[in-house]
Amino acid sequence: MADFPVKWFSSDMGGAPVLSDKTPGEMIALMKACLSTGFNLMPIDGMEFDSGTGLATVNLSTGHGFLPWQVIEISGADQAGYNGEQRVVSVGSGWLTFAPDAAPSAGAATGESMEIKASPSKSWEFIHEDAATYQASFRSTMPDATDHVVIMTDDDPTNSDVTSTADCVKMTVAEIYNDLSDYQESISQWWPASQRYWNESYAVRSYGRKDWTLITNGKLIYLALSYGASGKRAIFVLGNFDSVRPADAHHFILNGLDPKTGWSSTGYDMYNDFLLLNQADVSRLRSISRKYSQVPESTSFNLLGYGERIGGSFDAPNPADNGFHVASGKIGVREELQGTSAHQTLRGYLPGIVQPLCTVPFYDMQVIDDVPGLDNRPIIFMLATVRDYGNYESGSFTDWSITNNYRPYLIGFHLDHWS
Repeated sequence: MADFPVKWFSSDMGGAPVLSDKTPGEMIALMKACLSTGFNLMPIDGMEFDSGTGLATVNLSTGHGFLPWQVIEISGADQAGYNGEQRVVSVGSGWLTFAPDAAPSAGAATGESMEIKASPSKSWEFIHEDAATYQASFRSTMPDATDHVVIMTDDDPTNSDVTSTADCVKMTVAEIYNDLSDYQESISQWWPASQRYWNESYAVRSYGRKDWTLITNGKLIYLALSYGASGKRAIFVLGNFDSVRPADAHHFILNGLDPKTGWSSTGYDMYNDFLLLNQADVSRLRSISRKYSQVPESTSFNLLGYGERIGGSFDAPNPADNGFHVASGKIGVREELQGTSAHQTLRGYLPGIVQPLCTVPFYDMQVIDDVPGLDNRPIIFMLATVRDYGNYESGSFTDWSITNNYRPYLIGFHLDHWS
């Protein structure tokens, strides 16, 4: 059976969890649906395999909401070749296709209760959940993951750390965990818990969308979320990066936002600086559970890549060939050198990221599998802010093609594997 180590989820998918306005518990429900339970469960009207194309067609109700490149899970067919996880190849209003590993034993599937849903990661487990306090804990079940547990507290309307015009969920990482009230904290950050104050008038002029996207390989999570009156998208990361230190038991990374900054007025302090390279705008919003020495002390990090920003090395399209180019190397994770405040130690690499060298705004939320040098590898591109300042409301491509501080930049993520 095909293996799908990386899975992605989007608010554009049918039946996806919805984030409203300051409703406690919604971000927990989103994470649980993507990582553990799945969503958009519906009956299958019929399935047939075409030996000429090698594709199976699944007949569904109109408006099913499944997307190309999405990983689905099928169950209930009498023929095993139809069941299990599959990647969607194409979709129509009442059907979708996928390519099974081998031809099923029957051209037409049979089964009394055939069903389909968005397949969850299955590599994260939720340990405890308390609906009364809007708390939940989860961890990776991958054999090579660290033992850290994440505790989500999604009740910020009663939390004095969060300003009244923001909506945040506290993400706490524990080294030792017994239950939701008994654990040893290593690091913590705040993430957005909704899309509160998202302003369409600003987003339209900057290629913004009111959406969310989650991508995971079972050990690391990237969450891209649009929120706030400036209508921009920020990126958050949680989990294990690839460490260069042998036997590293604490390469757990977490970034966040400033919960004291309001979302109701336009500005950029409400976002983070994930796409900023070689430095951090606010280092306290970037954390690693322990230093490379493994002593019980967290540290900050910055990212090592081409240029000053992901997606901002030169103008688009590249003047020499009118081309779109991506970096061939990895994004490094640098931490402070022991005894100093200088980020001069390479701790490892962030897997899964594709670094465009320029920003083409029309690629926002597009899955492309023919990027030069990465042929046949599906990559989802998206625009995200760099916590910068200035006015980037213009929607003309000419304005976007010039490298400057005042607009979102393009970043990509592999959807097949992160090895």
